[in-house]
Amino acid sequence: MSTFNKEILKEIGINIKSRREEISYSQKDLSNMTGLTINMISTFENGKGATLNNFLLICRALKIQPKEILPNNIDLSPLYDLPPESKRRIEGTRKLDDLVLHTDFFELPKRVSEVLKKLDYDKSQSNKFSVYLSGYCKEGKLEYIKEGNVKKYRKKQ
Repeated sequence: MSTFNKEILKEIGINIKSRREEISYSQKDLSNMTGLTINMISTFENGKGATLNNFLLICRALKIQPKEILPNNIDLSPLYDLPPESKRRIEGTRKLDDLVLHTDFFELPKRVSEVLKKLDYDKSQSNKFSVYLSGYCKEGKLEYIKEGNVKKYRKKQ
């Protein structure tokens, strides 16, 4: 576990304990209301052994919204960067999303090769984009017509 998370969990534990004491509950009271052991409650309040399920059980017992327990302005920077292939996939799906949802490009039926050309991708990506376009068909945003062995995609009529 990163040191960032350790500090956040410690602060959550402090906030839970503070709330519990504010309403005069003992750890045993909280244990009775959640089904968690007193040891689990203690561990949680010390910023260890936290699970989302236990956190929600405790918030219910304390009648407090989780956002009131969470520290403000948590640094949400990922510990690692996305791999380049993931960045390319995300960029491609965003470009395609924009093309499908915000342009009239698909008013006339288009082959996958035309989509690739428009988005400046090479033909080696055609299988991947065929899958993406099929997804838009399943969502009801596009439909396809078949001309021989070729599928052409267009806005759903």
